[in-house]
Amino acid sequence: MRVRKRLEELVATQGREQRLVFGEVAELYDRYRPGYPEAVFDRILEHGDLGPGDPALEVGCGTGRATLPLARRRLRLTALEPSPEMAQMVLLKTADLPSVRVEESSFEDWSLPDEPFRLVTSAQAWHWVRPEVRYLKAHQALGPAGCLALIWNTAVKGGTSPELEEAIDDVYRRVAPNVMAGVPGDSDEDRRLEIAASGHFVDVVRDDYPWSTTYSAEHYLALLKTQSDHRLLHPATLERLLEAIAGILAAHGDELTQSYCTFLYLARRGA
Repeated sequence: MRVRKRLEELVATQGREQRLVFGEVAELYDRYRPGYPEAVFDRILEHGDLGPGDPALEVGCGTGRATLPLARRRLRLTALEPSPEMAQMVLLKTADLPSVRVEESSFEDWSLPDEPFRLVTSAQAWHWVRPEVRYLKAHQALGPAGCLALIWNTAVKGGTSPELEEAIDDVYRRVAPNVMAGVPGDSDEDRRLEIAASGHFVDVVRDDYPWSTTYSAEHYLALLKTQSDHRLLHPATLERLLEAIAGILAAHGDELTQSYCTFLYLARRGA
């Protein structure tokens, strides 16, 4: 049975790059994925001593969850997005914002301009950039006073009722054992050591922003459809998984309250 499930997953992933599958559900992603606390963006500008017109680079802008808050703070923003569907969505959202330029490209393939940036930032996307490229190219993109700001939403384990959490975990164990249970979000991993160990950045700090939200069953199930490892499941397996979770939520008032913590990593460009 496990061999058959694994074969299903391999068939489902053929010809699909995991970091690009979000584009298959760009509208769902834009509608249901959570954003980030406004205080995160205020902190970035404060840390980088940034003001209107300062050049900033956003890596993996998705559907603009961080792009628009940065644009509202009047940075001169270049936003990179490798998914054509998601890039098109950001283009439409920022059509009346001359300070934003959207480019359909991965960070790895993108050619750095002559003018250095004051900020390189990435929200919920930095882990998709190849490790050997991430920090080296960010360092190259920044001027001497530049800073790095990386953002992740992390779903807090134990952030919902223990009974509901265990019931959902059990569904994953039975239906999709190779997929991580839970709402979309980064793992509870402290990346300060990784950033410092790159040798390209110094004065690394992490700020935590806890928050919570209550999802309706419809919202929660749609949210799961935007999770990359779920998208790579065989369609029949994904359907069984979502049906089972819907049944559990129906027995718990058709809603789920989830706690999050937004991690903001800040660092300064090294010599």
